[in-house]
Amino acid sequence: MEKISVWICQEEKLISGLSRRTTCSDVVRPAGGMLSGPPHSYCIVEKWRGFERILPNKTKILRLWVAWGDEQENVRFVLVRTHGALRWVVLGSTGRHKSTRLLYRQKVATPKLLII
Repeated sequence: MEKISVWICQEEKLISGLSRRTTCSDVVRPAGGMLSGPPHSYCIVEKWRGFERILPNKTKILRLWVAWGDEQENVRFVLVRTHGALRWVVLGSTGRHKSTRLLYRQKVATPKLLII
């Protein structure tokens, strides 16, 4: 089992018990006790050298971490609240845009992860 660090409430937490199948939503769920609001209103943001991107809930977080290789020292995973956040998505080839809420829900068994 592997470990990664995730910033939760401006504090670095070590998450252990990860496997190659562990997703971002699997990491968010156990952190729920430290957060205000339900876990589905949070997501993990990947930060690298001034760039940020919201990771989809189904992202295999350990696989992503390993893929960073030598750049891992410049990468941070941060848990952020997404309720009310808007994202622009392109619809079809017409170039029209529509805003959508970033709320993801997933019904899967929660793996045993430990937040240190």
